[in-house]
Amino acid sequence: MKKQTKRALKIVDIAKEPLEKLPYITAASKGAGISYEYLPIYWGEILGMPEELDALIIASDLQGIVGHKQEQVEEAQKLLGEELAEVLSLLFQIHLPDLDPAKVMVCLCGDLYTDLIKRGASGNPLPVWRAFQSHFGFVTGIAGNHDLLTNKAQVELDSTSGIHFFSDGGTIMYANLAVAGLGGIIGRADKPNRLGEADYLAKLRDIIRHVPDILLLHESPKISAQGLPGNPHIWNELQNAAELLVCCGHVHWDTPLVETNDGLQILNADGRAFIFTAATLEMIY
Repeated sequence: MKKQTKRALKIVDIAKEPLEKLPYITAASKGAGISYEYLPIYWGEILGMPEELDALIIASDLQGIVGHKQEQVEEAQKLLGEELAEVLSLLFQIHLPDLDPAKVMVCLCGDLYTDLIKRGASGNPLPVWRAFQSHFGFVTGIAGNHDLLTNKAQVELDSTSGIHFFSDGGTIMYANLAVAGLGGIIGRADKPNRLGEADYLAKLRDIIRHVPDILLLHESPKISAQGLPGNPHIWNELQNAAELLVCCGHVHWDTPLVETNDGLQILNADGRAFIFTAATLEMIY
């Protein structure tokens, strides 16, 4: 449970223009070859950042191979998330040289693998987890519906210091924050990283009852009033949460951040990365 004296996490600013854009390629929809894209990295400020952290990184749906030039792609075949970890480390060195990488928490909301042959193909995202763990103090997150960890990879994530992978949903304490995660999506339970609707919502309900500070989901809620796609059942459950920061992906929102009157914030990180540092205007809280 949250301490009454602890401030809730609250995003107060996200820059309109990205700090950096990473070129990548991915399989185009409907088998139309290769799509050339850019992953934007945004800087923002957040209230309630504990003293134990210098920064918070949030990203989701990093489904790409680094580079636009053919020779780059052929030589590297590096997953987008691997490059993102390196670039974020460099950005911190340039813009925040006093920041301690060991005091950075990374939150990954799933779908970190890609295959250029088939859009939406599933595979092993372990290299992305390794890359973030090598650069930052703590990496936590969930599986998307296209992340397929091998048994060996699962063991590595479970046993590696500085990583917590929410394989079955739940809540942990880190840096004086209650961090919760529930991976996968609602769907046929006989398919990977999917849960039947009743089971998924029961787990989500239980997590919300434990009053986390931040909740990592792969599937975004549907907010009909604002024309934002997702799952309406998840949105209904989130109505019971207040002063909670939900990070998610799976579907893309043109508007990345939504806030309700109860202090519930939902950050859609689909195809985006965010760096948050402590807000300088604490008095506005």
